[in-house]
Amino acid sequence: MGDSSNTAQSSDSYLTAVFLTSLPFAYLNFSLPVRADELGFDAVLIGGMYAVFTGTMLLVRPVVGYCLDRFGRRRFFVAAFAFYVLAMAVFASGQTLEGFYVARFLQGIGASLMWVSVRTIIADLHAPADRGEAMGKLTTTSVRGSMLGAFYGFTLAGMMPAAEAWVWAFGGYAVTSLGALIWSAFKVGETGGVSESRPPIVWSRGLQQIFVVVFLSAFASALIEPIYLIYLKNRFEVGTYLLALTFLPSGLVFAILPRYAGRWSDRLGRGRVIAVGIAFAGLVSLALPFWPMLLLVGVSYILFSVGWALASPAEDALVADLAPAAVRGSVLGAKEAAAGVGAALGPLAGGYIYENWAQEMAFVVNGCLLLVTSGLALIWFRR
Repeated sequence: MGDSSNTAQSSDSYLTAVFLTSLPFAYLNFSLPVRADELGFDAVLIGGMYAVFTGTMLLVRPVVGYCLDRFGRRRFFVAAFAFYVLAMAVFASGQTLEGFYVARFLQGIGASLMWVSVRTIIADLHAPADRGEAMGKLTTTSVRGSMLGAFYGFTLAGMMPAAEAWVWAFGGYAVTSLGALIWSAFKVGETGGVSESRPPIVWSRGLQQIFVVVFLSAFASALIEPIYLIYLKNRFEVGTYLLALTFLPSGLVFAILPRYAGRWSDRLGRGRVIAVGIAFAGLVSLALPFWPMLLLVGVSYILFSVGWALASPAEDALVADLAPAAVRGSVLGAKEAAAGVGAALGPLAGGYIYENWAQEMAFVVNGCLLLVTSGLALIWFRR
């Protein structure tokens, strides 16, 4: 690892590209299920859009991790933004079921390339003593970009019909993703991983345990991802714009807290921070569907976001801590794949529960699973 000034400069170069390509994330997460619902797609088909995205990442991420250790980090980081350009262009070009599925597939490849490579790069550049804070800074950078992009997208949504606003929004996101591609091609450098061969991965008990925690937390959180906006929109009979305003403060949490939460995990231990954060999110999820006012739901979701902002950087840092340097990319790729399995199965389960059981049960199941996951994290990693 180089001197501190070089490290900071390298980190900022990668983070700038992540910021630019993160602009569509919040708008897409809010608008895709609502727009699909307006076009007449049911909860299972909407869940399938999420499953295509996460399923693609499930297949691609382990391959990316292996290649990072074999061929280096840079080329895969740069390639990620080419796929994001294509994905945003497909989103802009049509609003059909087939178009949404193709765009989610391309987005899944881009996300696999970008997140595995950038987390590996951060692990290369930072020692364990400040790795949690660096992982948290990555999260805050991405969220700040997505909030800026949401302002752009929802401003368009308030000015013109939904179909027209969608095209203009994703056309703009394609341009900013192209900017990330050009920036990364000229401004980022290599941090490691170029070798003729790599040693076999030793799957220690700690790695196996953290992968269980990663899978369960990803499954539980994804369980409600495709349906909670539809549930709230139909229950309170409000439009997408008002829902976005309700959930805006939760974005501010992710724009500020993860960096500090990562620093706390550097000082207090990863396991304690992970357990507290996941438990907090689980308790809030149990109460979320039972509030009588949309304002109270918005407040609850702020607290839900606090839980995940605490847990996520510590999870990423703990996996990097446990991964030997020679196979760091492969281990982080496998970690992302474990999260991908959970995230791919969660929306399908959530859509089924929403359509066939009481709609509130999806939130109850989510909360209970998170509390179990928190207990496991505390038992396994409290030291």
